Amino acid sequence: MLSEAIQVLKKCKLKKIAAYTSTAGAVLGCLALLLGFERASAELPTGWTSVRALGMGNTATAVPDETNAIFFNPALLMKVSGVHWTVMNPRAGIGNPANLQLAGPLSQAGSNMGEAVNALYGRNVWLGGGALSSITVPYFGIAAYASSEGGVEAVNPPNPRLNMNYYFDYGGAVGMALPLIPGFMGWGITVRSVNRTGTTSAIGPGTLGTGNMTALTNQLKNRGNAYGVDFGALFTFPGPISPALSFVYRNLGHTTFSHDEGAAAPPAVAPEMIAGASVSVNVPLLSITPAIEYRYISWPNVPTGSNLGLGLELGLPLLNLRGGMSQGYYTAGVGIDLGIIQADVATWGVELGAYPGQAVDRRYMAQLTIELGIDFGNFFGGGGGGNGDGSGSSGGGSGRKRLKRRR
Repeated sequence: MLSEAIQVLKKCKLKKIAAYTSTAGAVLGCLALLLGFERASAELPTGWTSVRALGMGNTATAVPDETNAIFFNPALLMKVSGVHWTVMNPRAGIGNPANLQLAGPLSQAGSNMGEAVNALYGRNVWLGGGALSSITVPYFGIAAYASSEGGVEAVNPPNPRLNMNYYFDYGGAVGMALPLIPGFMGWGITVRSVNRTGTTSAIGPGTLGTGNMTALTNQLKNRGNAYGVDFGALFTFPGPISPALSFVYRNLGHTTFSHDEGAAAPPAVAPEMIAGASVSVNVPLLSITPAIEYRYISWPNVPTGSNLGLGLELGLPLLNLRGGMSQGYYTAGVGIDLGIIQADVATWGVELGAYPGQAVDRRYMAQLTIELGIDFGNFFGGGGGGNGDGSGSSGGGSGRKRLKRRR
């Protein structure tokens, strides 16, 4: 089902990303074929993320991050110093493993699929993953990426329905930042090319009763291309204690897909406004980064609490400890930094109900990053990543002279 997408990735010489996403995409595709689904009730979209951000309450727009700045907030590129190459950083996540096991009987359900759905009432099956390869320098970055996510939930026992949301994306992104006041204020823009295969749909009792998979298969072939544009702004004060304020406007004017294959074009992605703030405190052998983020500013009817994220990262030599709150639920994460190789894990909660505290789906994700870099301090006018004296370091190391790797 995803063979065309994988072949394109390989032709683009993204073989490492393609190898990972072919596995994740195949698993998600099988789930979709067996289950079918629309975005679960009130679940809010997350967009591009990282395991580091998820562990910090999904706060990212005001937190320095060389690898993901293009996607989180292109204005963060003004904080990059030197040259940083993320060779690859595959991530894979899962919801409650017990729920995934409950989905198995659907593959043999046939005409009795409706009965097999009973075991899934009140439960959510979710898988997600992605990877990128990026190069960033002061004020500029370029990336190739792939991302996939799928979830299914059975609702309304008297009139059973499977809500389905599945997508597989791949493409490229180019971001740049322009300083308004060098070192203090700037704005940035990212242009993304997106090739998406996926659908958002609801499978009703008619289909569930017959076990007819043709309609589901056609929906999963929905494919189209689009260009997305993100705008970001950043106001910061450099120094050992560095506060920052951010504003991001993602998917300006909607990201609307063409209809290249399948029954219909993939659903358009709505614009989203995000405001954030952080404080980076760096002293020898220790960094502390609290952050706050307010999302979905322009969206109506988002319950108070579902749009607020709080995060904290404690950076130690070789180790990062993270915690926070997102959508009213705790988040936590741990990162191990071995220089060129970094490993991160995180857990977070997603609200599936109409308001915070109603129905949580706890999820888990791991990420492995291979990264190389050379810092030049403020030699090129970029800020934040170096030690400020013009000296550099190679590899992905997290020595305190260089500030912790920002993933």
